[in-house]
Amino acid sequence: MKKQKGFSLIELLIVVAIILIIAAIAIPNLIRSKMAANEASAVASLRTINTGEVTYNNTYPGSFASLLQLARPPRRAVFLARRMPA
Repeated sequence: MKKQKGFSLIELLIVVAIILIIAAIAIPNLIRSKMAANEASAVASLRTINTGEVTYNNTYPGSFASLLQLARPPRRAVFLARRMPA
């Protein structure tokens, strides 16, 4: 009787199908975990910025502008244009 070398096509298809099923289960969980990690990183960054703002305000009182104030344009913006020599 002849010995069989390698795997049959059916065996390979079953293994590929099992790998695809495992990947279909794992990939959405991986994506959710990555999104949660990014959100946690953003929250930590905002806390760090807030701590820096509070520390600066306590060190130099009266000279502090919050991020909301910095985001708005000033009420009376004066733009000076330099004259170019002719």
